[in-house]
Amino acid sequence: MAAHRMNAMSRFTTMLIVLALSLVSATAAPGKGNLLETINQHCVKCHGKDGKIKGDVDLKGIENMEALGSNTELLQKLIDVIDFNEMPPEEETALPKGERDQFLNNLKNLHGTSAKHNSTFPHIPARRMNRFQYDNAVVDLFQLKGVVFSLPERMMREHQNYFRPETGKMPAKVTVGSRPLGKSQLIEKRLGGVAPFPQYLRAENGFDNRGDHLSLSPLLLESFLRLGQSIVASNDFNSDNVGIWQWFFEAPKADQSTDQAIRHRLERFLNTAFRRELDPLVLDRYAGFALAKLKEGASFTDAMKAVSAAAISSPKFLYLYDESAGEKPFQRINGFELASRLSFFLWGSIPDQQLLDLAAKGTLSQPEVLEATFYRMLKDQKLKRFC
Repeated sequence: MAAHRMNAMSRFTTMLIVLALSLVSATAAPGKGNLLETINQHCVKCHGKDGKIKGDVDLKGIENMEALGSNTELLQKLIDVIDFNEMPPEEETALPKGERDQFLNNLKNLHGTSAKHNSTFPHIPARRMNRFQYDNAVVDLFQLKGVVFSLPERMMREHQNYFRPETGKMPAKVTVGSRPLGKSQLIEKRLGGVAPFPQYLRAENGFDNRGDHLSLSPLLLESFLRLGQSIVASNDFNSDNVGIWQWFFEAPKADQSTDQAIRHRLERFLNTAFRRELDPLVLDRYAGFALAKLKEGASFTDAMKAVSAAAISSPKFLYLYDESAGEKPFQRINGFELASRLSFFLWGSIPDQQLLDLAAKGTLSQPEVLEATFYRMLKDQKLKRFC
Protein backbone atom coordinates (compact mmCIF):
# COMPACT_ATOMS: atom_id res chain seq x y z
CA MET A 1 0.00 0.00 0.00
CA ALA A 2 2.88 2.37 0.76
CA ALA A 3 4.34 1.82 -2.69
CA HIS A 4 0.96 2.44 -4.24
CA ARG A 5 0.58 5.72 -2.36
CA MET A 6 4.08 6.84 -3.35
CA ASN A 7 3.29 6.09 -6.99
CA ALA A 8 0.10 8.09 -6.60
CA MET A 9 2.05 11.05 -5.25
CA SER A 10 4.53 10.88 -8.12
CA ARG A 11 1.90 10.81 -10.83
CA PHE A 12 -0.18 13.71 -9.55
CA THR A 13 1.44 16.07 -12.04
CA THR A 14 0.09 14.17 -15.05
CA MET A 15 -3.39 14.00 -13.51
CA LEU A 16 -3.22 17.67 -12.63
CA ILE A 17 -2.59 18.84 -16.17
CA VAL A 18 -5.66 16.97 -17.41
CA LEU A 19 -8.03 17.68 -14.53
CA ALA A 20 -7.01 21.20 -13.56
CA LEU A 21 -5.81 22.92 -16.70
CA SER A 22 -8.27 21.21 -19.05
CA LEU A 23 -5.97 22.30 -21.85
CA VAL A 24 -4.29 20.27 -24.56
CA SER A 25 -0.79 21.56 -25.10
CA ALA A 26 0.67 18.63 -27.03
CA THR A 27 0.82 20.11 -30.50
CA ALA A 28 3.84 18.27 -31.80
CA ALA A 29 3.27 15.51 -34.32
CA PRO A 30 3.41 12.08 -32.67
CA GLY A 31 6.56 10.13 -33.23
CA LYS A 32 5.33 6.83 -34.68
CA GLY A 33 8.54 5.02 -33.96
CA ASN A 34 7.81 1.36 -33.27
CA LEU A 35 4.46 2.06 -31.59
CA LEU A 36 2.41 -0.58 -33.42
CA GLU A 37 5.31 -3.01 -33.35
CA THR A 38 5.62 -2.66 -29.57
CA ILE A 39 1.88 -3.20 -29.11
CA ASN A 40 1.91 -6.30 -31.28
CA GLN A 41 5.00 -7.69 -29.62
CA HIS A 42 4.17 -7.06 -25.95
CA CYS A 43 0.42 -6.48 -25.63
CA VAL A 44 -1.61 -8.41 -28.20
CA LYS A 45 -0.91 -11.88 -26.78
CA CYS A 46 -3.02 -11.00 -23.73
CA HIS A 47 -5.31 -8.49 -25.42
CA GLY A 48 -6.67 -10.03 -28.59
CA LYS A 49 -4.63 -13.05 -29.62
CA ASP A 50 -6.58 -16.32 -29.85
CA GLY A 51 -9.64 -14.65 -28.42
CA LYS A 52 -7.89 -13.77 -25.14
CA ILE A 53 -9.07 -10.27 -24.13
CA LYS A 54 -7.99 -9.26 -20.63
CA GLY A 55 -9.48 -6.17 -19.08
CA ASP A 56 -11.91 -5.77 -22.01
CA VAL A 57 -9.04 -4.30 -24.06
CA ASP A 58 -8.80 -5.74 -27.58
CA LEU A 59 -5.69 -4.60 -29.46
CA LYS A 60 -5.59 -7.18 -32.23
CA GLY A 61 -7.82 -5.18 -34.57
CA ILE A 62 -5.51 -2.15 -34.63
CA GLU A 63 -3.84 -2.32 -38.01
CA ASN A 64 -2.58 1.22 -38.51
CA MET A 65 -1.86 4.51 -36.75
CA GLU A 66 -5.10 6.07 -37.97
CA ALA A 67 -7.16 3.38 -36.25
CA LEU A 68 -5.20 3.80 -33.02
CA GLY A 69 -5.25 7.60 -33.14
CA SER A 70 -9.01 7.73 -33.60
CA ASN A 71 -9.63 5.91 -30.29
CA THR A 72 -8.65 8.45 -27.62
CA GLU A 73 -10.27 6.39 -24.84
CA LEU A 74 -8.13 3.38 -25.67
CA LEU A 75 -5.03 5.56 -25.91
CA GLN A 76 -5.69 6.94 -22.43
CA LYS A 77 -6.06 3.41 -21.05
CA LEU A 78 -2.74 2.41 -22.58
CA ILE A 79 -1.04 5.53 -21.23
CA ASP A 80 -2.39 4.92 -17.73
CA VAL A 81 -1.34 1.28 -17.42
CA ILE A 82 2.15 1.99 -18.78
CA ASP A 83 2.66 5.23 -16.86
CA PHE A 84 1.48 3.68 -13.57
CA ASN A 85 3.59 0.54 -14.11
CA GLU A 86 0.51 -1.69 -14.15
CA MET A 87 1.53 -3.27 -17.45
CA PRO A 88 3.21 -5.51 -18.34
CA PRO A 89 2.12 -7.66 -15.35
CA GLU A 90 4.77 -8.98 -12.99
CA GLU A 91 4.86 -12.42 -14.61
CA GLU A 92 5.72 -10.92 -18.00
CA THR A 93 9.03 -9.49 -19.15
CA ALA A 94 9.20 -5.75 -18.52
CA LEU A 95 10.05 -3.36 -21.32
CA PRO A 96 13.59 -1.98 -21.20
CA LYS A 97 13.47 1.50 -19.67
CA GLY A 98 14.48 3.33 -22.83
CA GLU A 99 11.94 1.47 -24.92
CA ARG A 100 9.23 1.95 -22.29
CA ASP A 101 9.87 5.70 -22.08
CA GLN A 102 9.78 6.05 -25.87
CA PHE A 103 6.61 3.95 -26.09
CA LEU A 104 4.90 6.06 -23.42
CA ASN A 105 6.03 9.33 -25.01
CA ASN A 106 4.71 8.27 -28.42
CA LEU A 107 1.37 7.28 -26.91
CA LYS A 108 1.05 10.64 -25.15
CA ASN A 109 1.93 12.58 -28.28
CA LEU A 110 -0.57 10.63 -30.34
CA HIS A 111 -3.25 11.10 -27.68
CA GLY A 112 -2.61 14.86 -27.51
CA THR A 113 -2.94 15.27 -31.27
CA SER A 114 -5.93 12.95 -31.55
CA ALA A 115 -7.83 14.61 -28.70
CA LYS A 116 -7.84 17.93 -30.52
CA HIS A 117 -9.43 16.35 -33.58
CA ASN A 118 -11.67 13.72 -32.04
CA SER A 119 -12.89 15.36 -28.82
CA THR A 120 -16.58 15.01 -28.06
CA PHE A 121 -16.59 15.74 -24.36
CA PRO A 122 -20.05 16.36 -22.88
CA HIS A 123 -20.92 19.63 -21.17
CA ILE A 124 -20.33 19.45 -17.43
CA PRO A 125 -23.03 21.34 -15.50
CA ALA A 126 -22.16 23.95 -12.93
CA ARG A 127 -22.78 22.43 -9.52
CA ARG A 128 -22.78 23.45 -5.92
CA MET A 129 -20.49 22.10 -3.24
CA ASN A 130 -21.37 18.81 -1.61
CA ARG A 131 -21.45 18.71 2.18
CA PHE A 132 -17.84 17.53 2.53
CA GLN A 133 -16.61 20.46 0.43
CA TYR A 134 -18.95 22.87 2.21
CA ASP A 135 -17.67 21.81 5.61
CA ASN A 136 -14.05 22.22 4.50
CA ALA A 137 -14.73 25.56 2.83
CA VAL A 138 -16.45 27.04 5.89
CA VAL A 139 -13.68 25.77 8.16
CA ASP A 140 -11.01 27.34 5.93
CA LEU A 141 -12.87 30.59 5.31
CA PHE A 142 -13.37 31.32 9.02
CA GLN A 143 -10.20 29.43 10.07
CA LEU A 144 -12.24 27.40 12.55
CA LYS A 145 -10.57 25.34 15.24
CA GLY A 146 -12.77 22.33 14.63
CA VAL A 147 -15.38 21.28 12.09
CA VAL A 148 -18.95 22.24 11.28
CA PHE A 149 -20.34 18.72 10.95
CA SER A 150 -19.25 15.23 11.94
CA LEU A 151 -19.34 13.48 8.59
CA PRO A 152 -19.06 9.80 7.61
CA GLU A 153 -17.05 11.04 4.61
CA ARG A 154 -14.17 11.58 7.02
CA MET A 155 -13.96 7.90 7.85
CA MET A 156 -10.20 7.33 7.84
CA ARG A 157 -8.71 6.80 11.28
CA GLU A 158 -5.01 7.41 11.73
CA HIS A 159 -2.76 5.39 13.97
CA GLN A 160 0.57 6.91 15.04
CA ASN A 161 -0.06 9.86 12.70
CA TYR A 162 1.02 7.78 9.71
CA PHE A 163 0.29 10.36 7.03
CA ARG A 164 2.32 13.56 7.26
CA PRO A 165 2.06 15.44 3.95
CA GLU A 166 4.74 17.95 4.98
CA THR A 167 7.41 15.23 4.72
CA GLY A 168 6.56 14.45 1.10
CA LYS A 169 6.89 10.71 1.66
CA MET A 170 5.19 7.69 3.18
CA PRO A 171 6.60 5.29 5.80
CA ALA A 172 7.39 1.71 4.78
CA LYS A 173 4.50 0.37 6.86
CA VAL A 174 1.23 2.00 7.86
CA THR A 175 -1.74 1.15 10.05
CA VAL A 176 -5.07 2.71 9.18
CA GLY A 177 -8.55 2.17 10.56
CA SER A 178 -11.88 2.81 8.85
CA ARG A 179 -14.73 3.51 11.25
CA PRO A 180 -17.54 5.70 9.92
CA LEU A 181 -18.78 7.93 12.75
CA GLY A 182 -16.57 6.14 15.26
CA LYS A 183 -15.93 7.30 18.80
CA SER A 184 -13.09 9.67 17.90
CA GLN A 185 -15.33 11.38 15.36
CA LEU A 186 -18.28 11.77 17.73
CA ILE A 187 -16.10 13.61 20.24
CA GLU A 188 -14.23 15.77 17.71
CA LYS A 189 -14.39 19.51 18.23
CA ARG A 190 -17.29 20.98 16.25
CA LEU A 191 -19.80 23.80 16.35
CA GLY A 192 -22.85 23.13 18.49
CA GLY A 193 -26.40 23.99 17.50
CA VAL A 194 -25.76 24.02 13.75
CA ALA A 195 -28.65 23.24 11.41
CA PRO A 196 -28.33 20.06 9.30
CA PHE A 197 -26.85 20.27 5.84
CA PRO A 198 -29.70 20.91 3.36
CA GLN A 199 -30.76 17.91 1.29
CA TYR A 200 -32.09 17.97 -2.23
CA LEU A 201 -34.94 15.51 -1.76
CA ARG A 202 -35.37 14.92 -5.48
CA ALA A 203 -31.82 13.57 -5.81
CA GLU A 204 -31.84 9.89 -6.68
CA ASN A 205 -30.69 7.45 -4.00
CA GLY A 206 -29.56 10.24 -1.70
CA PHE A 207 -26.09 10.59 -3.23
CA ASP A 208 -24.54 14.08 -3.10
CA ASN A 209 -21.86 13.55 -5.75
CA ARG A 210 -24.12 13.73 -8.79
CA GLY A 211 -23.34 17.01 -10.54
CA ASP A 212 -26.78 17.29 -12.13
CA HIS A 213 -28.39 16.93 -8.70
CA LEU A 214 -26.20 19.49 -6.95
CA SER A 215 -28.37 22.41 -7.94
CA LEU A 216 -29.90 25.20 -5.89
CA SER A 217 -33.64 25.77 -5.87
CA PRO A 218 -35.18 28.79 -4.06
CA LEU A 219 -36.30 26.53 -1.20
CA LEU A 220 -32.85 25.01 -0.92
CA LEU A 221 -31.30 28.48 -0.96
CA GLU A 222 -33.42 29.40 2.06
CA SER A 223 -32.20 26.27 3.82
CA PHE A 224 -28.58 27.25 3.15
CA LEU A 225 -29.29 30.70 4.58
CA ARG A 226 -30.68 29.13 7.76
CA LEU A 227 -27.60 26.91 7.92
CA GLY A 228 -25.27 29.91 7.53
CA GLN A 229 -27.14 31.82 10.21
CA SER A 230 -26.98 28.86 12.60
CA ILE A 231 -23.21 28.61 12.09
CA VAL A 232 -22.46 32.19 13.10
CA ALA A 233 -25.06 32.01 15.90
CA SER A 234 -23.45 28.95 17.49
CA ASN A 235 -22.12 29.51 21.00
CA ASP A 236 -18.89 27.92 19.78
CA PHE A 237 -18.51 30.53 17.03
CA ASN A 238 -16.42 32.94 19.09
CA SER A 239 -13.00 34.55 19.38
CA ASP A 240 -11.50 31.34 20.77
CA ASN A 241 -12.53 29.16 17.82
CA VAL A 242 -12.63 31.56 14.85
CA GLY A 243 -9.22 32.45 13.45
CA ILE A 244 -10.39 35.54 11.53
CA TRP A 245 -12.26 36.94 14.53
CA GLN A 246 -9.84 39.75 15.33
CA TRP A 247 -9.55 41.28 11.86
CA PHE A 248 -13.11 40.59 10.69
CA PHE A 249 -15.62 40.39 13.57
CA GLU A 250 -14.01 42.55 16.22
CA ALA A 251 -15.26 46.14 16.32
CA PRO A 252 -12.85 48.75 14.90
CA LYS A 253 -11.14 51.25 17.18
CA ALA A 254 -12.96 54.46 18.06
CA ASP A 255 -10.78 56.58 15.75
CA GLN A 256 -11.49 54.36 12.71
CA SER A 257 -14.30 54.89 10.22
CA THR A 258 -16.90 52.15 10.61
CA ASP A 259 -17.93 52.45 6.95
CA GLN A 260 -14.35 52.09 5.71
CA ALA A 261 -13.63 49.24 8.13
CA ILE A 262 -16.64 47.29 6.86
CA ARG A 263 -15.73 47.77 3.20
CA HIS A 264 -12.06 46.92 3.74
CA ARG A 265 -12.85 43.77 5.71
CA LEU A 266 -15.59 42.60 3.36
CA GLU A 267 -13.39 43.09 0.31
CA ARG A 268 -10.84 40.67 1.71
CA PHE A 269 -13.45 38.24 3.05
CA LEU A 270 -15.61 38.11 -0.08
CA ASN A 271 -12.62 37.77 -2.38
CA THR A 272 -11.70 34.60 -0.51
CA ALA A 273 -15.27 33.30 -0.21
CA PHE A 274 -16.19 33.89 -3.88
CA ARG A 275 -12.76 32.94 -5.34
CA ARG A 276 -12.67 35.62 -8.02
CA GLU A 277 -12.12 39.33 -8.59
CA LEU A 278 -14.78 41.12 -6.59
CA ASP A 279 -17.36 43.17 -8.48
CA PRO A 280 -17.61 46.65 -6.85
CA LEU A 281 -21.41 46.43 -7.02
CA VAL A 282 -21.32 43.16 -5.04
CA LEU A 283 -19.11 44.80 -2.41
CA ASP A 284 -21.52 47.76 -2.24
CA ARG A 285 -24.48 45.43 -1.69
CA TYR A 286 -22.86 43.48 1.14
CA ALA A 287 -21.45 46.61 2.81
CA GLY A 288 -24.88 48.22 2.58
CA PHE A 289 -26.43 45.18 4.25
CA ALA A 290 -23.98 45.38 7.16
CA LEU A 291 -24.54 49.12 7.58
CA ALA A 292 -28.30 48.57 7.58
CA LYS A 293 -27.90 46.07 10.42
CA LEU A 294 -25.95 48.65 12.42
CA LYS A 295 -28.68 51.23 11.89
CA GLU A 296 -31.21 48.70 13.20
CA GLY A 297 -29.24 48.59 16.46
CA ALA A 298 -27.09 45.49 15.93
CA SER A 299 -23.57 45.46 17.33
CA PHE A 300 -20.65 45.55 14.90
CA THR A 301 -19.89 41.89 15.56
CA ASP A 302 -23.50 40.81 15.02
CA ALA A 303 -23.72 42.86 11.82
CA MET A 304 -20.60 41.17 10.45
CA LYS A 305 -21.97 37.77 11.49
CA ALA A 306 -25.16 38.50 9.55
CA VAL A 307 -23.32 39.56 6.43
CA SER A 308 -20.94 36.59 6.56
CA ALA A 309 -23.90 34.22 6.94
CA ALA A 310 -25.40 35.78 3.81
CA ALA A 311 -22.09 35.35 1.97
CA ILE A 312 -21.78 31.62 2.68
CA SER A 313 -25.39 31.21 1.54
CA SER A 314 -24.77 32.92 -1.79
CA PRO A 315 -24.55 30.96 -5.07
CA LYS A 316 -21.23 32.79 -5.57
CA PHE A 317 -19.89 30.80 -2.62
CA LEU A 318 -21.83 27.58 -3.06
CA TYR A 319 -21.34 27.02 -6.79
CA LEU A 320 -18.23 25.68 -8.48
CA TYR A 321 -18.46 27.68 -11.67
CA ASP A 322 -16.98 26.68 -15.01
CA GLU A 323 -16.67 30.07 -16.67
CA SER A 324 -14.69 28.63 -19.58
CA ALA A 325 -17.62 26.49 -20.79
CA GLY A 326 -18.25 27.08 -24.48
CA GLU A 327 -18.32 25.48 -27.87
CA LYS A 328 -14.59 24.68 -27.96
CA PRO A 329 -13.71 21.41 -26.20
CA PHE A 330 -10.31 22.76 -25.09
CA GLN A 331 -9.59 26.31 -24.05
CA ARG A 332 -7.46 28.13 -21.50
CA ILE A 333 -9.11 29.02 -18.21
CA ASN A 334 -8.43 32.08 -16.07
CA GLY A 335 -6.22 32.06 -13.00
CA PHE A 336 -9.03 32.14 -10.46
CA GLU A 337 -10.77 29.14 -11.96
CA LEU A 338 -7.47 27.28 -12.11
CA ALA A 339 -6.90 28.09 -8.43
CA SER A 340 -10.34 26.70 -7.56
CA ARG A 341 -9.83 23.55 -9.61
CA LEU A 342 -6.54 22.91 -7.85
CA SER A 343 -7.88 23.52 -4.36
CA PHE A 344 -11.14 21.60 -4.72
CA PHE A 345 -9.29 18.70 -6.37
CA LEU A 346 -6.46 18.37 -3.83
CA TRP A 347 -7.95 19.96 -0.70
CA GLY A 348 -11.71 19.64 -1.20
CA SER A 349 -12.03 23.32 -0.36
CA ILE A 350 -11.55 26.93 -1.42
CA PRO A 351 -8.14 28.29 -2.50
CA ASP A 352 -5.89 29.79 0.14
CA GLN A 353 -4.50 33.33 -0.05
CA GLN A 354 -1.32 32.28 -1.86
CA LEU A 355 -3.34 30.67 -4.66
CA LEU A 356 -5.60 33.71 -4.95
CA ASP A 357 -2.64 36.10 -5.03
CA LEU A 358 -1.03 34.15 -7.88
CA ALA A 359 -4.35 34.08 -9.72
CA ALA A 360 -4.73 37.85 -9.33
CA LYS A 361 -1.20 38.41 -10.68
CA GLY A 362 -1.91 36.16 -13.67
CA THR A 363 1.15 33.99 -12.99
CA LEU A 364 -0.46 30.79 -11.67
CA SER A 365 -0.65 29.14 -15.10
CA GLN A 366 3.06 29.63 -15.77
CA PRO A 367 4.54 26.11 -15.78
CA GLU A 368 7.22 26.72 -13.18
CA VAL A 369 4.80 28.57 -10.87
CA LEU A 370 2.11 25.92 -11.31
CA GLU A 371 4.54 23.10 -10.52
CA ALA A 372 5.89 24.85 -7.41
CA THR A 373 2.35 25.59 -6.25
CA PHE A 374 1.27 22.02 -6.86
CA TYR A 375 4.07 20.55 -4.73
CA ARG A 376 3.41 23.14 -2.01
CA MET A 377 -0.19 21.95 -1.90
CA LEU A 378 0.90 18.31 -1.68
CA LYS A 379 2.78 19.10 1.53
CA ASP A 380 -0.12 20.92 3.18
CA GLN A 381 -2.09 19.21 5.97
CA LYS A 382 -5.26 19.76 3.95
CA LEU A 383 -4.08 17.07 1.52
CA LYS A 384 -5.41 14.55 4.06
CA ARG A 385 -8.86 15.44 2.78
CA PHE A 386 -7.86 14.10 -0.63
CA CYS A 387 -7.34 10.68 0.93
